[in-house]
Formats: sequence, structure tokens, C-alpha cells
Amino acid sequence: MALPRKLDLLQSFPGSSVTEAVALRRSLTAKWSGFRLVLAVLASVLVMSLPGMLSAQSSSASQNPPEEPESVTRGGYLMHSSVELGYRSNNVTGSGDMYDTLVNQQTGPRFLDQALSMQSLDHQGLLFDDLYLNSFGWGGDPNNALWLRADKNKWYNLQGSFRRDQNFSNYNLLTNPLNPPTSTPSIPALNSPHEFETTRRMTDIDLTLLPQSRVSFRMGYSHNNMTGPSFSSVHEGTDALLLQPWNTTMNSYRIGVDWKILPRTVLGYDQFLDYYKGDTDTRLTSFAPALLPGGGSVELGLPIDTANRIPCAVRPPATSLIDTTGTLTNVTCSGYFSYLRNQRIRSSAPTERLSLRSNYFPRIDVVASFAYSSADMNTPLDEFFNGLITRTGTRAFIGTGSAGTRRISDVLDLGATVHLTKHLRLIEKFYFWAYRIPENANFSEVDSVCTGACTLLTPLSATAPATTDTPTQSSFNETWKRNQTEIAWDISKKVGVRIGYRYGDRSFDHFIDFLGDEDHFVVHEHTALLGFWARPSHALRLNLDVEHTNYDNVIVRMAPRKESRYRFQTTYTPRPWAVLGGSINILQDANAESLTNYLGHNRNYGLTASLTPRERFGLDLAYNYNDVIQNALICFNDTPPTGVSLPFVTNAASCAANDPSNPLLANSFYTNHTHFGMGTVRFKPVKRLTANLGYSITSVDGSIPQFSILQPLGSSQYKYYQPVASLSVDLGHKLAWNTGWNYYQYNEGSFVGPTAPRYFHANSLTESLRYAF
Repeated sequence: MALPRKLDLLQSFPGSSVTEAVALRRSLTAKWSGFRLVLAVLASVLVMSLPGMLSAQSSSASQNPPEEPESVTRGGYLMHSSVELGYRSNNVTGSGDMYDTLVNQQTGPRFLDQALSMQSLDHQGLLFDDLYLNSFGWGGDPNNALWLRADKNKWYNLQGSFRRDQNFSNYNLLTNPLNPPTSTPSIPALNSPHEFETTRRMTDIDLTLLPQSRVSFRMGYSHNNMTGPSFSSVHEGTDALLLQPWNTTMNSYRIGVDWKILPRTVLGYDQFLDYYKGDTDTRLTSFAPALLPGGGSVELGLPIDTANRIPCAVRPPATSLIDTTGTLTNVTCSGYFSYLRNQRIRSSAPTERLSLRSNYFPRIDVVASFAYSSADMNTPLDEFFNGLITRTGTRAFIGTGSAGTRRISDVLDLGATVHLTKHLRLIEKFYFWAYRIPENANFSEVDSVCTGACTLLTPLSATAPATTDTPTQSSFNETWKRNQTEIAWDISKKVGVRIGYRYGDRSFDHFIDFLGDEDHFVVHEHTALLGFWARPSHALRLNLDVEHTNYDNVIVRMAPRKESRYRFQTTYTPRPWAVLGGSINILQDANAESLTNYLGHNRNYGLTASLTPRERFGLDLAYNYNDVIQNALICFNDTPPTGVSLPFVTNAASCAANDPSNPLLANSFYTNHTHFGMGTVRFKPVKRLTANLGYSITSVDGSIPQFSILQPLGSSQYKYYQPVASLSVDLGHKLAWNTGWNYYQYNEGSFVGPTAPRYFHANSLTESLRYAF
């Protein structure tokens, strides 16, 4: 389900994930074969350029580089400009929703790229000395942006940007109840109950006045708005599907001044004002509707598994929970007639910051800042439910109230570098962060509770009201102090080393209703630091950083008590046209506490190569391997259906002594092994022709515990292929014709499950004309 589909989101969730509008769009697109057109263009151009290719093989490798577009001088400005207009055509086979989740490129005309630069020849421009304007993606791409930069010598610097991102997500295993096909009726959830299709618009403007003067002024504004349809769910007896039209806005204002009080010393003051509005409401939408005997209808919710009495069992002589006329055969089910929640959120966060930057003294560099913020948030709540919660015999409830909170924070950041000698430095960093969040809330819920037998047919007049008031007052406070000391020694021009120590102290206090109920935690951190760099030759560079941390306490059971980080980077340039690189980044965590036994790591290894042995030929290669593992003991509750064997559940030990409601104990695990490989070849057989061929693959092999026989591995095991090809022909007269082909294929290594298939492959062809001077 992709744009345009606002009405389809409201009306056709349980059906096919490709709505009629999207299916029509893709059927029209499928009539055009982008792949064959690309082959034809490539073949014709290569045949025409064959004589030039043969003569180029015997020519010298040191050809003159292609000439840059001639600039234009007008009105005292040196000007460069370019514009690229084109058309993109797509042909998608398989899951259109998964294609939109990962790619979301659609068919249509495009304003692909635009750039303009103007530079004053004598810094005497009327309104500006330098101007740079660039944009891309207009006309229908999911991501487009515009950047503006202008300045006038000694007077101002202006920077601005606008970005628009369309985000579509329908990975249909996310929060999917995995309704079994053996249920009567069988109603699979083909789409994700938390599907969304939002658009984010972001604007940023910053202006600096008198940037080279002793006193300069800064001001700025940012706007961030996200809107669009989305879905959510709520559990009241059973889980209902909710329509959630998303609407949030953040406005940020900032103003500051810099005062150069001494040579190489700047004192700054900033004021930030952040305002947030959350106007996202939720309401019931249809997934599994049924008629009621005597009239009316009810929504049965997302999970439908009658064999396990979800939302209720089939009562004989009926053979299905919903009969052939669409009528519910068991009126004791939990269900919804209506649900609505309105919860407007408003917050404001003013912040002041004082900063200092100085290297006034020859051997001392100082950076310091202090910020104070006092934020306020309030949110009224109105919630209404009409239906049946069989567990409590509730036919309806109304919840009202409001909550408010403040967040007062102080942040101090100090840093100093003392140059003890020309090659020996003492680096000192101190960080202090303290905040407290007092909160007050007062909620009231009026339940309509059945006085006798309770069914979906029980009228509200047969219920009695039960009121529950919930006033709360609490505070969450944290203080964090961290000090880091390092000695850096440049042993020679080719070798250097640093060694250091970091101490941290974090204190957490949670006061509940201020009646003596208090949680207090203190965590001390001790970290050893080691770094090494080497330049054994002009062509080879090496960097190594090591950190090892011990914590004497944890706040949550999964938090590590030991943490180690290793970072290594190297670059090697054996020839001016060959650049090789490598990196290793390793994070290892552990918590040996007997009820946790947590062990995890995240290891990343990368290799890159960029080779351009000839002016008309280049090769880029890259490989990356990422290995993630997490293991920890968990207590859980699970009973597989009759005849189903799940090894993770069957082999579990007992946790009843520690958690009777979750009596099973097992060593839970998450593994993810990701291989990524990429190769690109660039060649220019003749002066006016440039071609690129490339291929990339992402291969993921992972595992997670299986709690349901219907649970596939999904994105824990998949392969994603992306071959590409492009061709650019210089037509002369400042024009170039560009053709680009992309292929996408996503395929999982496990069974699909009771959802819509997620496999897809797609061809995308973009043809464009570029004009530049």
C-alpha cells in the first residue's frame, strides 16, 4: 500500500496489501520493460563507439581530464549552474508494500538535480559575495531537499535548508498476531497492525551578523512537522486495530552573541526556545467485524484463534465464530463497539547556555560551557471505550484527567589541553549533568460494570458505575559526573601514543508519591583508555583505540557490568591511483549476575579499495561483516498448542521460585550475521561516453527464539540484491544524456507465515537530460 492510498488505509486493511489504486499504477508501469530498453541503449552506444574504443586501447594512459563546463561572468560574479530533468519508470513484481518499505521510488517525471553558484570577483557584490543553491528529488521522489548558502564579506553568513522525507513502512511481521489458518473463521493479518505512511518536513535557517567583528550575533529557526496516516493497537479484553492520524510539530528558535573579549578568546551566550505540539489521536478501525444477533455490529480485534479461545471459543452446534451470514455465534466474546483516545501534548523547553573558547595562553587550550533548561509539559486525556471486557465484566468506560511535568536540567562541560612540551599533552575533560523531573497527574475512570451475566447484548442500563480516581505525584532525578584524564605523547613524527583514565558517577532517585517509597541507585564507572597511532610511511596510516569499563552496579538487569571497545582503522596508498582501507570496531558486554548471565558483542569488520590506474578506468570494492550476539536468562510463560513442539519452550527450566507468573526459565538469544559486498566499475571508452556498472548484496543470517510454530525468521534471514548500471553521453552544447538502471530483489530464507508474501524484485530506469555551464 503506497501513495496515493489515504482512503484505502481507512477501508481495506484486512485485504490485499496492494490496493486498487496502487495495483492500477503498477499494472500500467509493468507494460514497459525498462531492462530491455537499457540493454538496447547500451548495445547501440557501444557499437557506435567501437572504433574509438579500439584506438583508445593503444593511446597513452595520461589523457587530459574532461573539461569542466565553462563558467559565465556577469555583473561581477563568476557563475556556474546545472539542471537535470528526467523520467523514472518502475516495474515491480511481488510485494509492492515491501518494495515501498525499502525503496519507495515511483514512476513519473522528476526534477532530479539543480545547482547554482555565484562568486563575487572583488567582494563588492550588492546583496551577497557568494551564493550557493542546490536541490534534488522534486517531482515525486520520497526524499527531496534544498540547501541555500549566502554570505557578504564582513556583514553576514546565511545558511538554510528544507528537507522532505516520505516514510512508508509495512513490514507485515511487525506486531502481527500470526492468526492460525486452523481458526474458524481464519482471518490472517496480511499487513502490519503498526503500518504507517508519514511525511516529515524539516526547515532550518541560521543567520550570523557581523561574523568578523569583535561582537557578532547569531539567530536561527527550525521547523519539524510530521503528518500522515498510521495504525496502532490497544488491549482492552482483546487487541483492537486503531487508526492513528499522525500530527506532530516542533518549532525551535535560537539567538546568540559571540564576544571576542581577548585575542583567540571568544565568550558566547545562547538562548534556545523549543516548542512541541502533539495532536495525534486514535480511534477504532475495522479488522474483523461481525454482525450481532438482532442488529448492530462488533469489532472482534486483531488476534483470531478460536481453538485457544481468542477472542472466545466456538460454541456447538455452531462450527464457526462467524456464520455464513456474517453473524457472531458467541456473544460472550470480548469486543469493541467503539474506542476513542484524545491526548493532546504541549511542551516548551527554554534553554540558556554560556560558553568560552580560548587559546590565549600559548600552551593551554580551553573549552567550557554551562547550560540551564526548565521545560514544561502538559497533556489532557479523554478516553472512551464501548464494548465488552469479559475478564472484568466491563461494558464501557470513560477516562478523563490531565498530567503535567517539569524537567529542570543543568549541564556543565569543561575541557582543557595543556601542551607540556612540543610533543607531550595533558588532556582533561569534565562533564556534569543533573536533572529532575517532578510530575503530577490526576485521572478518573468511570466503568460501566455488569451487575449480572454479561454479554455483548447486555445494555448499558443493566450496568452499575464504578469510579476509580488515580492521583499521582512523583519525581525522577539523575546526577551524572564524569572526569577523563589523558596523556598524549607524539614519540616521533611517525608514532604516537596516549593513555588515560575515566571515572564516572551516576546517581538515580525515583520518588513515588513522596510517601517514603523511594528507589535509589548509584553506579560507579572505571574506564582504562589506550590509544596508538603510526605513520610508518607516507602511504600507510594506522590508528588503534581501546577502552575497558567496569560498572559496580546496574539499573536494569540487561545492563552490562563489563564493557570493552576496540577501534582500529588503517589506510594504505601504495600508488597515487590506489587507496586501500580497513576498519575493525568491536563492542563486548557482559553481566555475570546469576539471574541474568548476560553476554553480548557487536563486531564489525570492513575493507575498501579504490583503484584508478588509468584516466578512463576506475574500480571501487567494499566488504563489510557485522556480527551481533546477545544472550541472557529470561523468565516467561508459554504453552504450545496440542501436538506442537517448540524446542525453546520444551527445554526450558523452572523459574517458578522467582516469578510464579512466568514459571519457565531459558537462555534467550539473538544472533545476526550480516555480510555486505559491493563492486563498481567506471570506464570511459571514448571522450563523450562514461559508463558505470555495479553490484551489491546484503546477506543476513540470524536466529531468535521461536515461541510460535507460525513464527518465521523474517528479516533475521534474508538476501537483498542491488545491481546497477548507468550511461552518460556528452551531447555537446553543454548538454548530457544520462540513463541509469537499478534492480532490487528482496528474498527471505524462511517460510512466509500467515501473512502476505514479502518477496519482491523490481526494475527501475531513470533517463534524464542535464544542462550545465
